[in-house]
Amino acid sequence: MATMSFKTISLSSSIATTANTARLGELAFSTIPKIIETPAAMLYVRSGVVPDVTYDLIPDNVTRLFEIPLGSLVDSMKNLEHTGSYGSFARITDPIYCPFHDSLVELRPGGSGNMYSSVWTKAGRQELNIDRFKKLIKLIQPSVYEPMFDGDTPIDKTTEKRLVKDRERSRRFLESSLGDKTILSNTIIALVGGQDKRHRQIYLNDILSHISNNENNILGVSFEGFHSYGPSTENIDLNSLKPIIEETQTKLVDYKNILFTMPLLWRPDNVIHGVDLGLDLFSGAYVAHISDRLIILSFRYNDRMSSNTLGAEYNINSKQYANGKQSLVVDCDCYTCKNYTQAYVYHLIQTKELLSRTLITIHNLYHYHGFFQQIRENLKANTWNDYRIMILKQYAIEQEQKE
Repeated sequence: MATMSFKTISLSSSIATTANTARLGELAFSTIPKIIETPAAMLYVRSGVVPDVTYDLIPDNVTRLFEIPLGSLVDSMKNLEHTGSYGSFARITDPIYCPFHDSLVELRPGGSGNMYSSVWTKAGRQELNIDRFKKLIKLIQPSVYEPMFDGDTPIDKTTEKRLVKDRERSRRFLESSLGDKTILSNTIIALVGGQDKRHRQIYLNDILSHISNNENNILGVSFEGFHSYGPSTENIDLNSLKPIIEETQTKLVDYKNILFTMPLLWRPDNVIHGVDLGLDLFSGAYVAHISDRLIILSFRYNDRMSSNTLGAEYNINSKQYANGKQSLVVDCDCYTCKNYTQAYVYHLIQTKELLSRTLITIHNLYHYHGFFQQIRENLKANTWNDYRIMILKQYAIEQEQKE
């Protein structure tokens, strides 16, 4: 377990005065000689395993902050009671963030009560009361975790009564977690209230004292309750959420070193909008989401890559690639692209070889995290506005072609 801290880094005035609030930051760890620069994507892990890839095949450019959703570990509680910590059990030495929900798994309504909330796994609903939740966190011993919250606020079915319950239950769960001094992990607080601006501000006002009184323990806040997680979040319109997010950030302006995050399947064009909104930490579940559908990231994210005719992304499971002699993406330096062709990966898919998913995931991890590296480099170099336009143009063309 590591004690974490976050600090923002000043950008040049030309970036800071534009319409966006993009920023750089650093995550530091008191017991690990490691600095993670932000904006950054986490490494999505399900039940201790990166989907389709063993740890020795993870590309070197991947940010080693493990994102392990709580729901994937609920069934392991009995095993963890005799292991010391989840990191020891899974032989993970890198820091772990344990969000309450899984960005890949859609939530169903009706999973919360006055004394409990639920996580949704592929096996169904797992109900957690506050005592069971805290016991699980103590067994996992993550570097940072997200306290239990309600968050059951679907856009088209949320009444005033439901929003009030969302706030009251989430505050009760938060206070119980913060009040337990035997939990030594840092905390990322869930900000709830659905898409109702008034209720979100009431909730934030209610918990500001907790942020003030627990500054050493609270690492950041997560914007929750905007959606029901799952595949549909890939297409969420962040512009519709901008006023709510910006008002929250204004309320927290005195807390310079509060980290901002939001669960989502972060498609690269939405990553750009998220960075514009001042978000620091991004779920890495998008890579697992597209790799499972045999999608290859192919957008141009740095100056060394030549223009290609593949678009921002493409499905390798198409007959047009059956005889493809080139790598998945020209000018890509990942293990897959340096050693295999489109035709070979296509052949593996047709013969149902598991290696196909492995090679696709290796490429997408490398491409996605390389993209975040370039985001940070362009923020540092004062070229952010040009860079964001380059990425957004590619995805605008992609959407036009789909339509």
